[in-house]
Amino acid sequence: MSDLPVVVFPVKNLDLTKSEQKVVEKLVEAAKSIASIYQKQENQKFPGANFYPHDAAVEEILAAAKSEPEILSPYTIVERNRSGKLVSIPYHIKFKKDLGKTSALLRVAAKITENKEFSRRLYLQADALIDGSYEISDMYWITMKPYKIDIVIGPLDRLDDRLLFRKTSFEAWVGIIDEEKTKKAKIIQQSIYDVRRKIFTLSEKADFLDKTKLRVDKTLIFSGLFARGMFTSNSLPVDPNLMEKYGIEITFFDTSLDIKFESQHYPIYKSIFESKFQKDYPRDLLREGSFRNVLLHEIGHSLLRYKDSERRLKELFPVIDELSATIYGIKSCGSLVLKGIMSEKELEAIMIMFICRAFTWWIDSQKQKSVEPFAVGHAIALNHFLANGAIKETGGISWPNFNKMFLSIEELSDALEALISMGNYSDAQHVIDKYGSFMVYSKFENRLKGIT
Repeated sequence: MSDLPVVVFPVKNLDLTKSEQKVVEKLVEAAKSIASIYQKQENQKFPGANFYPHDAAVEEILAAAKSEPEILSPYTIVERNRSGKLVSIPYHIKFKKDLGKTSALLRVAAKITENKEFSRRLYLQADALIDGSYEISDMYWITMKPYKIDIVIGPLDRLDDRLLFRKTSFEAWVGIIDEEKTKKAKIIQQSIYDVRRKIFTLSEKADFLDKTKLRVDKTLIFSGLFARGMFTSNSLPVDPNLMEKYGIEITFFDTSLDIKFESQHYPIYKSIFESKFQKDYPRDLLREGSFRNVLLHEIGHSLLRYKDSERRLKELFPVIDELSATIYGIKSCGSLVLKGIMSEKELEAIMIMFICRAFTWWIDSQKQKSVEPFAVGHAIALNHFLANGAIKETGGISWPNFNKMFLSIEELSDALEALISMGNYSDAQHVIDKYGSFMVYSKFENRLKGIT
């Protein structure tokens, strides 16, 4: 793609001091600066993007990695040397010049900020970009006291590597915490965690839940992969071993979600559901249902991490992982309804928005291959709903049978968790082959014209 992967959000009323404003300005500059690096990585024509030589087969890459393990490192580019042999080059060397600019901007911000802990965080992040010490930076970020300003920048998510799901893409975002929405989100998070604690097996560690941080941000900028995907949430780190050692931070991008809801989720709802059905679900209820889908997805991620699942499921892992997180989260809402924390109507809105978000992933996947695992995963769920009679398509989705849908969600959640925890590659492929058809989307193609 030729267009620069940067999205700046026009956010107002941030309540920042003059010093904080200057810090944010430098952080936004730093975020913008990594967009050109991401452009060198992305390539939708090839499953391995530009992480590997385009003529390199999986078998050749894996064979070469036996003598040079760094070929499979998340932080290296793989190239051929003069003799044609595959070799690895660390990101901080390959992109040294560009990363020097980004690192310098982070150091300027670190000098300006009056928050000493955040200053140290920025210095460590600046170091990591130019010397590859990512774990040191991540460890400090995950364990530091939450601060109103946040920046995440560097090679993080692996969605662009559709060949081996190993290589990380450069991405960045800058946000300011929304204290009120964060507080509300934590109530649901804690309620679900309390239920999960009661059913832990001996192989699971309950103290992992106590190392999970959550924040809802007013997002100022997306750069790199995130600008392409326009994501609405993220959980970091992605390595289960680091998560167990240090915990995770879940971030919700409320600004991005507003845009997605107005431009996609709600228009899709108006297009695919029968008009009589729509009268019972006000716009505000659906907007909250959309946010809760995102919230439940990330909560699900924090509860369904198994150390060896990526090794077993290989490049199919993100399909099963992304779907299982959302489905598990929605299943957990049953206990919230019983406790009076959530109404049945609110749960119905969540399920309605799950369907609408499925079509959003399909639309987005036609432009951005990195989100295809989300589209495939959601197709599995929709086809499962259809097979169980939870939804019917007769020129539009007629009144859903929410009881059947919730039972279908419970059944699917159990099957997916079994797959994540102990399934193998052929098990995952079987589920995708059986339920992953995009025909469920294409039936509505004419109704969705104009929604991008």
